Amino acid sequence: MPAADTDALQPSALRDADHLTALVDLNERLFFAHDLPAVVSILRAAARRLTGADGVTIVLRDGDLCHYVEENAISPLWKGQRFPMGTCISGWAMLTGQPAVIPDIYADPRIPHEAYRPTFVRSLVMVPVGAPEPIAAIGAYWAARHTPDTGTVTLLLAIARSAALALSNVRLLESLQEAAEAARTQAKELARANTARTRLLATLNHDLRQPVHALTLATHALSSRVTDRGEIYVSTMKHCLGVVKRLMDGVQDLVGMDDGTIAVRIEDVPLDDLMTHATATFQLAAAAKGLDWRMEGSGRGVTVRTDRLLASRILHNLIDNAIKYTDRGEIRIVCRTAGGKVWVDVSDTGRGIPESSLADIFEEFYRIEAGDEVVGLGLGLSIVKTLADHLGYPITVESRPGAGTTISVALPVAGSVARP
Repeated sequence: MPAADTDALQPSALRDADHLTALVDLNERLFFAHDLPAVVSILRAAARRLTGADGVTIVLRDGDLCHYVEENAISPLWKGQRFPMGTCISGWAMLTGQPAVIPDIYADPRIPHEAYRPTFVRSLVMVPVGAPEPIAAIGAYWAARHTPDTGTVTLLLAIARSAALALSNVRLLESLQEAAEAARTQAKELARANTARTRLLATLNHDLRQPVHALTLATHALSSRVTDRGEIYVSTMKHCLGVVKRLMDGVQDLVGMDDGTIAVRIEDVPLDDLMTHATATFQLAAAAKGLDWRMEGSGRGVTVRTDRLLASRILHNLIDNAIKYTDRGEIRIVCRTAGGKVWVDVSDTGRGIPESSLADIFEEFYRIEAGDEVVGLGLGLSIVKTLADHLGYPITVESRPGAGTTISVALPVAGSVARP
């Protein structure tokens, strides 16, 4: 029955009813009350009906004040007013955690008599709500001098226990709603920041490509005209332009992942094609650092089901990262089949990754401290992880500081089930 209907009942309507049934009904109503006004509305009606009192009031603790938020009485009491905790009986009940049973308000020193003189109240019971630190109180009042019996006090205490649970649920729900709203606000702010970042990166990448392209053409033109002594400068320029181009390619990948424009075209791709392209791209770079280049395993004749371009980007970023962090030894690419997949292991004999950093290496802009000689934005492995997740490819990492790192990615063999 809605709260409005219960208010229409006379206070004596339930005096002879089964109080247990009434309390069960109260608890059901409170269970479905999702905000403070609903809880207070249910309590104001139920408390008066169950006690047969001439009036009831619901008081909430507001810091050091008692806030009389609602009432149901034969004439007005203190609805909407606030009083210091130490000056009213509801404050006493909340501060002590004890019920106050007062047959004659004018014979009890805890009662502020002047506040009660304009009212009808002559007797009252005030019970705290919540333990061990009450958060509210419920008062029942009578117009004639009256000594509330044990049953009435017990009923009010039972109502108070139900009220405490309902108010706690409301506060929990409010906290969850506030947290959800804060999360939504944060998500919107992050989305705006990501959009702004994507636009900035896309603009910079676009504007830089033309001068970099012009510098590349000019460098190639110079290489046929300089003396042997000047060739070292041209080689340095070519190397630096290559680094810039790789950085720009990484930024372009990042932009594509941010704005969702990564297109996936799944097809049958010979694994040899991917390995040959990787060798052509990186073998000389490894040799330039004095690193051995080794290609091993069962790639010959194997066809994988993948996106050729994205798979190449994954392998290229893994290999580029391995060369970047290896000063001596070798770069080894191993292909092995297992469970309908081809695992490609990219291993190096480089500096390795501390165990404390393994969980962070796939984060954007994360770089393991490696000195100023390592050039990059910290995007390579982030791009690898994002592209692999996009294609549904698992990745594993094994590393020991000072002994090297192996990062493995699994590509589905043609004919097995692949998630696009």
